[in-house]
Amino acid sequence: MRPRAWRAASASVWGWLPVADAEALDDLVRHTAFALLVRDGHPVPEERLAATLPTHLNRSAVRQAVDRLAGSGHLDRDPSGAVVGAGGLTLGDAPHRLLLHGRDYRTWCAYDAIGIPAALGADGAISTRCGVCGRAITIRLPAATTEERPERLWLAAGGTDLRVEFCTPTVLLCSPDHADAWATRQGGRGRVLDLGQAWRLGAGAWAAYAREAERLGAA
Repeated sequence: MRPRAWRAASASVWGWLPVADAEALDDLVRHTAFALLVRDGHPVPEERLAATLPTHLNRSAVRQAVDRLAGSGHLDRDPSGAVVGAGGLTLGDAPHRLLLHGRDYRTWCAYDAIGIPAALGADGAISTRCGVCGRAITIRLPAATTEERPERLWLAAGGTDLRVEFCTPTVLLCSPDHADAWATRQGGRGRVLDLGQAWRLGAGAWAAYAREAERLGAA
């Protein structure tokens, strides 16, 4: 296990984290914020977020982490400063609708809408539109991942700007032909996945978020 992964695991299991390690603290903050959004379905005030984190963590360090993550597009906040989005799941405005645990959420990209329920082992329903023609797409998960369906996910290669270079171009397409057309528009900077492939890949990508959700009784 790499040092960063070891530190993150230590934080989860032992409640210990070197505050100087900003990357590990950021991971802990966004995983915890995500878990609280899944569990409670409400905005997460900074006070509640800080109270859920290991008690020894410096409140100022937590605030700085929230500011960093919001500034880089890894958290959404409402006008009061409460966290409303983390790990791709948001109570704010976003292009893809995800029905999860009986609640309406939005997701930053189409991959979020598939990967989050996959990692949580939960049923979900996605409502979005084809990135090429705008046709309405409704998908029920996990049932759709084992069926022969025409929809495809374009998983963008990403870059330095999470929202612009990864989230915005990562969409669902209503057919293989439209997936090919989108790939051409994107200059091949990404790859096409069927729903089953996206589900399996997403389960691993959101595994750390799901573990924190389970720890907090949200999964």
